[in-house]
Amino acid sequence: MLGTVAPDRTQTHLRWHDAPTEKPVPGRSETWEILNFTDHSHTVHLHQVQFEVISRQPFGIPPKPRPAEAWESGRKDTVLAHSGEVTRVKAVFDLPGRFVWHCHMLEHEDNEMMRPILVA
Repeated sequence: MLGTVAPDRTQTHLRWHDAPTEKPVPGRSETWEILNFTDHSHTVHLHQVQFEVISRQPFGIPPKPRPAEAWESGRKDTVLAHSGEVTRVKAVFDLPGRFVWHCHMLEHEDNEMMRPILVA
């Protein structure tokens, strides 16, 4: 399941057919925080945008987040979100439309582990 997380870490699980919750404004820079509550890493893919991997940080750890790995430099469209961590990516959504973000593991895509992005 993918979904949203409130500041108090309350999770709202959403399916593909639920209304979009990610609604970037074209041309505006956004930093996304991808929280992985599962017990294994997931490859998260955003369609129609390239992003910069900013940092990772374990849940509940106040020290400074660790920067992206050296091999993650440059623009990406997929990032590895590790178990028990917040992964931060920065993107500028410059193409209006309805797109998707999802786990890039085939069996997860097949089971609707994806959500719409509405860039408008």
